[in-house]
Amino acid sequence: MDKRRIGHEAARLLPLAEDVLRHYPFRVRSVEHLATHSNVLYRVVTSDGFQCVLRVGSPESDSRKNIDYEVAWLSALNRDTDLEVVSPIRNDYGSLVVDAREPDSDRTRPCVLFSWVPGAPLADGAGSFGYRLLGRVSASLQKHGRTWEIPNPDGMRRWDRIFYYDPISDPVIIESARFDHLFDRYRRRTISRASELSEHVIKDAWANGFPHVVHGDLHEWNVHLIQSRIHAFDFEDVMIATPGQDVSVCLYSSRASERRDEIRAAYRQGFEEIAPWPIEDDEQLDGFHAARQILLMNYAARTLPMGEAEDFLAQVTPWLKRYVDAYG
Repeated sequence: MDKRRIGHEAARLLPLAEDVLRHYPFRVRSVEHLATHSNVLYRVVTSDGFQCVLRVGSPESDSRKNIDYEVAWLSALNRDTDLEVVSPIRNDYGSLVVDAREPDSDRTRPCVLFSWVPGAPLADGAGSFGYRLLGRVSASLQKHGRTWEIPNPDGMRRWDRIFYYDPISDPVIIESARFDHLFDRYRRRTISRASELSEHVIKDAWANGFPHVVHGDLHEWNVHLIQSRIHAFDFEDVMIATPGQDVSVCLYSSRASERRDEIRAAYRQGFEEIAPWPIEDDEQLDGFHAARQILLMNYAARTLPMGEAEDFLAQVTPWLKRYVDAYG
């Protein structure tokens, strides 16, 4: 994404962020742009030195209903467990979400203030010990998600197919003629066959497993490591999925790494300290990985500048072809 666009978006929404913060029981010393992804994040420092993060949401990135699920589960996790998970902060009216109108349009942005997450991303070079901790945290989150009573569960996102996001906010464009420059015949054929194989894996897992609430996006960049503790955040993709699908997300980025076996062994050791291993075999794990990759290929083609999208697709297509060759 163009850095100038990111800077403009953060500057444009700063008055909105400052207005939202007036609804909380503290004085603000400073507000500065922290990061822009699908949402805009601001680092907030209060007058007494307390740090927190304000997430100004995008109506296109997540549904308002799913944000309610996110903050509800986080509140339950902070109440029921000793896990180090980010905490949503209530405003003066007791609400965890503030719906704020943009300064120059009629659109509203769902905003959530979160506690600060200390430490550094696990992706910054953690060894086997870090992945063992990630396995423990993953299993512990699943343990709570199995028994948590979801408020109005019918509206929660479900990973029971490859493209599980809202088709309006995240349309499938792989077969669209507008994207022929990214998806040639070879790439589309590979994706089509991989889709058939991975859809079968997903359907089989749902038919024979026990789907429940999971983080949905727990990976090396969404946990921070400090000393011997892992802090988990970014629960925006909270969903109903099988335990094996949730595990596959944690292991996705290492699927083609030279350290793959080392990372999997360490993660599995930590996971099995809490719960039984939920992956049946490599074919099932690779099927979940293929499904996630196809989802991300569609997203990259739809949202990234053309050059970046092509680089990403060129990087990941060979793994998908190997998947098809192995199981197709």
